Amino acid sequence: MVSIERENAYQLREYLYRKVIECAHADPFKSTFLYFLGLSNDGVPAFDIASLSLYQRCAIAGLGVLDETVSSHDILRLLGQAAKIDSTPRPWVSDVFGVMAVKWLAEQMNDSRIAREFENWISGFLAQQASGDHLNLFEKDIAAYIRSGESVVCASACVPLFLHYRKLRRIKDHQDRMSLIGRFMSEFQAQAHGDASAALLSLMVYVFDQVNQDVVVVPPKGWSLDDLLGFLEHIPVGLKRWTWEGTGRTRGAEPVKWPVENEYHVQNLLYVLLGPIFNDIADEVNLQPVGQKNPRIDLYLPSLHTIIEVKYRKDTKKSFPMIIGEIAEDASLYRADAKYKDAHIVSFLWDCTRATEEHAKFKEGVLKISGINGCVVVSAPSTMNGRPQG
Repeated sequence: MVSIERENAYQLREYLYRKVIECAHADPFKSTFLYFLGLSNDGVPAFDIASLSLYQRCAIAGLGVLDETVSSHDILRLLGQAAKIDSTPRPWVSDVFGVMAVKWLAEQMNDSRIAREFENWISGFLAQQASGDHLNLFEKDIAAYIRSGESVVCASACVPLFLHYRKLRRIKDHQDRMSLIGRFMSEFQAQAHGDASAALLSLMVYVFDQVNQDVVVVPPKGWSLDDLLGFLEHIPVGLKRWTWEGTGRTRGAEPVKWPVENEYHVQNLLYVLLGPIFNDIADEVNLQPVGQKNPRIDLYLPSLHTIIEVKYRKDTKKSFPMIIGEIAEDASLYRADAKYKDAHIVSFLWDCTRATEEHAKFKEGVLKISGINGCVVVSAPSTMNGRPQG
């Protein structure tokens, strides 16, 4: 047995993916399911669909990724078949992934008779399978989705995330999704020593990849708000090499100075630093108007559901109490938008005056504002001369 480091999620992902490829290449439905999930490197699966059983043809057609189709007559013929022949279960009785695809095919037909026949068909085997020991936790959740659709309650994290990413059953609450993602990573790592089917492992790898895009996972787990604040607090370490030349560094060159002269310069700097980590970062996000006010978020990280409010103190004319008042007003406007009422808000101040003796009191004041979850103050590099002191 291949040894897998349970903490290395990316190594585990590749190991599981190889297992899936080995199992799926000779199976028409499994290879098409891989293609459906965007996990196939071989392009459209090639096989003679006419040589397959009626059930396989219907399941593959339900995935909707091949040109091959089945007629209403064909699917009604399948749905009219019993779950057993002479006490021997038919192939679909224990194949929840194939049955799920048949469900999608029935829905695509948009025919009330087919919908009724599908419900009658699954009533002959699915509930009995789900109530016994024939299916694992994930397969039981798939069975529950097949039977209940939108009202399904899942015990696993993998299946609701799969349904969410396929836009079949959206998870609207951000915190609920983040909680599921945390649970899913435990489920995923448990597959290192599991014996799941190729279809389930395909699902696991798909959800893992989607989570990476959703949260931008930093091995082996995603960033938290504390990770973000720690990163922002350490920006001054990098600013020690900020370009501010007294003389040119090469023969005949003019000295180069990188000025930060206003708030949007700071906003751009943060975008440059955070963009490679959070590929879903958004800036200048317009919110719903509040009366005559048209609030706009400086930076937003959807994967952390976090707003970064950027402030800039050019000189002593802009007092710390004034900035605290602006932050309080901005926070209340953000909370007025239903989409951002539960978002984290982090205040980031770039202080050109370098009034470090005031920073602790300023941060204490900002953190007393309702709804503010973090406050970071960074002084302009000391090499930037000509700036007024606080």
